[in-house]
Amino acid sequence: MNDLDRFGVTTEGFVLKGIDRIIADQQARARAMFGEDVDLTSGSALRKVLDAAAVHVHELWRGLEAQYYANFVTTAQGPGLDLLGTDLGLPRRFLQATGEVSLTLAGAEPERRFILPEGTVIETAEAPRKRLRTTAAVRLSAGAPPVTVGVRAVERGPAGNVAAGVSLRLEPVWAQLHLNLGPATVTPANPEPVTGGELLEPDDAYRSRLLGVPRTLWTQEAVLAQILDVPGVRDAAIFDPLGGVDASHSRFHTFLFGQRPFATQRQIGSPYYFDVVVAVEPGWPWRRTDGDIPAVHDAVVETVRQWRPVSIFPNVNPANQVDVGIRAALVVQPGHDPDAIKGEILAAVQARVDRLRLGRGVLHSDIVLIARSTAGVVDVQNLRLRRCAPAFGDVSHSGAVFGNAQELSVGENLLLAPDEIARFALDSPLIDIQVSSQ
Repeated sequence: MNDLDRFGVTTEGFVLKGIDRIIADQQARARAMFGEDVDLTSGSALRKVLDAAAVHVHELWRGLEAQYYANFVTTAQGPGLDLLGTDLGLPRRFLQATGEVSLTLAGAEPERRFILPEGTVIETAEAPRKRLRTTAAVRLSAGAPPVTVGVRAVERGPAGNVAAGVSLRLEPVWAQLHLNLGPATVTPANPEPVTGGELLEPDDAYRSRLLGVPRTLWTQEAVLAQILDVPGVRDAAIFDPLGGVDASHSRFHTFLFGQRPFATQRQIGSPYYFDVVVAVEPGWPWRRTDGDIPAVHDAVVETVRQWRPVSIFPNVNPANQVDVGIRAALVVQPGHDPDAIKGEILAAVQARVDRLRLGRGVLHSDIVLIARSTAGVVDVQNLRLRRCAPAFGDVSHSGAVFGNAQELSVGENLLLAPDEIARFALDSPLIDIQVSSQ
């Protein structure tokens, strides 16, 4: 039997038997049973019966194929993926409800503008409180019409849904710490409901979580997987100098096992600390005094406490956030709207930077590619990356830079330390893009 005649479970996976092969096999069996002269033309009754049966047989083969691939996380879908997640103790999560709210500014001084950053916390005025976070920065000015912005529920599941017309307000503690409204007031309203919390996460997101489930208890990967699952955590990193062998050392492979250690030896009877650096999503409070939303620091500490061995303690610190900006000159084709082109480029750059993890720098080539791929852009000239180093830092690993803003040379990448994370704001003063027609 050659490889073309092998169907079902093979060393290469499940080989599906096509309907053409099924029809050919059925016709061969009909000739063997009724003779070579049996009528199998397209108009014969026997041919019609065989074709109808072939369709059902093909569906059976497809069901067997789906059943086979439902045994693996990388290929399972729907209920099959749910069963694999149950075996791993990681059920499918609910989504966060999404919608839109309109923000109305009142009582502001004439010609004064306010910027509500991404992650501004909005809550229902009546108990039980349901809290929402804005998904983009908003500019408000006196006398201007209300501005609509997207929101996402803080809590996952149906409990995060908000009915239309519910009385809303800015979360008082968060607004006092992060906004300077003075006598002005901002009134949110949701003409349409905020829905979607009753939906479950899609297969691709659920599959990536299942593939990341660690198979060991106390490793950096196991603890990191638990931290990344904490609400409000954008990314995290663990610095554990005594937690294992560092194979990157030049002296690796030169030690005699049992005689010398690979790293600094821990003193007997002394507690052992490791560092956890956490990058927080916009709007989430780090400490419980920063807002009424559950603090990320406390949630991370509680999570690590459940997974750490005895006498091993975490030092949980916030990541150093680095604001990223760009300066460039764009040449566009005549007839294109310069403001629209600029807005499209900035939105694409923000989406790109938001996907970066701790320690991952911003590549000059990526920004150039985004700009040149925008419709109407002819050329990108003198593009430089800018960074505003963090003013304060609780932890520094491998040279985080503090101080004034920096502008890099043309073609130079913006490199970050392991405890730094990039952030790109659409309203950043570090953005300077000049647009001219060809």
